[in-house]
Amino acid sequence: MKRLITLSFILSSTFCAYAQDVEKTITLDEVTVKAAKVVNKADGMIIYPTDAQKQASNNGYSILEKLTLANLRIDNISHSITAIDNRGGVQIRINGIVVGKPEMLALNPKDISKIDFINNPGVRYGDGIAYVIDIVTRRNGSGYTVGTDLTSALTTLQGDGMVYGKWNKGKSELSFSYDVSGYKTKGEKSKQSADYTLTDGSIYTIERNDVESLRKSISHDAKLTYNWSDSTATVFQASLNGAFNNTPDNYTVKDIVDGTRQYKATSRAKDKSYSPVLDIYFFRQLTPCQSVTANAVATYISTQTSSYYDEGAPYKYNVDGKTASLLTEIIYENRLKPFTLSTGLNNSYKYIKNDYLGDASSLTKTNNNRLYAFAEIKGMLQPFSYALGVGASYIHYTQNGHRYNFWTFHPKASLTYQINNSMQLRYTFGMQDKVSRIAMTSDATIRTNSMEWTVGNPDLKPSHDIEHRLHVSYNTSRLQTFVEGYYKQCLKPNMAHYERTDGNKFLYTQIN
Repeated sequence: MKRLITLSFILSSTFCAYAQDVEKTITLDEVTVKAAKVVNKADGMIIYPTDAQKQASNNGYSILEKLTLANLRIDNISHSITAIDNRGGVQIRINGIVVGKPEMLALNPKDISKIDFINNPGVRYGDGIAYVIDIVTRRNGSGYTVGTDLTSALTTLQGDGMVYGKWNKGKSELSFSYDVSGYKTKGEKSKQSADYTLTDGSIYTIERNDVESLRKSISHDAKLTYNWSDSTATVFQASLNGAFNNTPDNYTVKDIVDGTRQYKATSRAKDKSYSPVLDIYFFRQLTPCQSVTANAVATYISTQTSSYYDEGAPYKYNVDGKTASLLTEIIYENRLKPFTLSTGLNNSYKYIKNDYLGDASSLTKTNNNRLYAFAEIKGMLQPFSYALGVGASYIHYTQNGHRYNFWTFHPKASLTYQINNSMQLRYTFGMQDKVSRIAMTSDATIRTNSMEWTVGNPDLKPSHDIEHRLHVSYNTSRLQTFVEGYYKQCLKPNMAHYERTDGNKFLYTQIN
């Protein structure tokens, strides 16, 4: 299949204003205190940005871009942070709380005291997280931040605009943000030639060539957050987020060559969703070495989808989807002298109801409850650092009469040898579970085109992945290099399964 690729050029504009009342400081004559710029630790490093780096930056992305963090690509224009070694995702936190683009844009770099760069996250952070950046800030007595960020493509109809602000006084801080983004593209084309082997052994060919297409979408996202912080002991935060996405009447007109027939077929799709999210976070420093963290996130998602395609014969269906989920976790940490101990419990519950109407008629009700417990130690024995952790997850799943209980152990071990200040050798072993996408576990059967159908498999179970990784890196302020050996074993993974019926229908599903 051939597809046309469109290139676009981006124009970005940012405005931000800060006003802070700072507390008075006392300077002792003839006393100079110098802290190390980088301090290595068991799972990464602590970085103390210089005053010059802070003054030359205007938001969180800007200062991270100047730190040249190994194996990360940080783009201040597109506000993105990605891992270039494909190990997984990057999680951004400010004072221990997971944040996104609004909080990073509203961050005043001058308030940063240090940055905890975790390049070897353990079982605490779950699966799929390769790097964690925790930005630790100090709060001024009172003040405010307001700003805007506008990004627009010069060659296509695509843009993103945000307004944000925060106001703090004493131990309290109130922040808000509103983001609107959208795009509209026309003329994207693809060509496809499909050969089908029929039951009688003959080959049947269908060509599908796009003649005309339209894609457009608009998204709104608003967030309000209250934070109460006693820098010595307690942090409490509550945030309410609302998102609305609308994809109206996208369509593609195809020129179909079906055997000896030639005709035009049109596909149309509409999608609309809204989602409120309530996030509550609590942190308490019990002693200088002990702390406890608790977090609860409640989410509701409502989606209405409409799809139409008339290749061969008209085929139309609607989906009314509802999802409610609750995620809770509690984590205890104790910084002992030989190592740091972390232990915690995480529970997630999700209820999904998808009602398929029209030519694809099905009602899917799914309950998925996952309980995850973990314990981990990490420490340093120069020039070695280590992390040893184990987690256990239990999944209880039901859908219309289909059910299973699934246990998985999540051991993870890491040993790092610091050869010198620039060179490092690391071995990592881990095991985790992989849960199937909702679309593949429903019991709905959806027609893709005149010959192909997608069939859900409610009995599809999670799988195990075992990973080994040997990583050698050499990093300086101007050069970043690494060589890596990687081995992955998938136990009973999801595999694509194709079946041809006696009526020459080609069914695609997934099995373990």
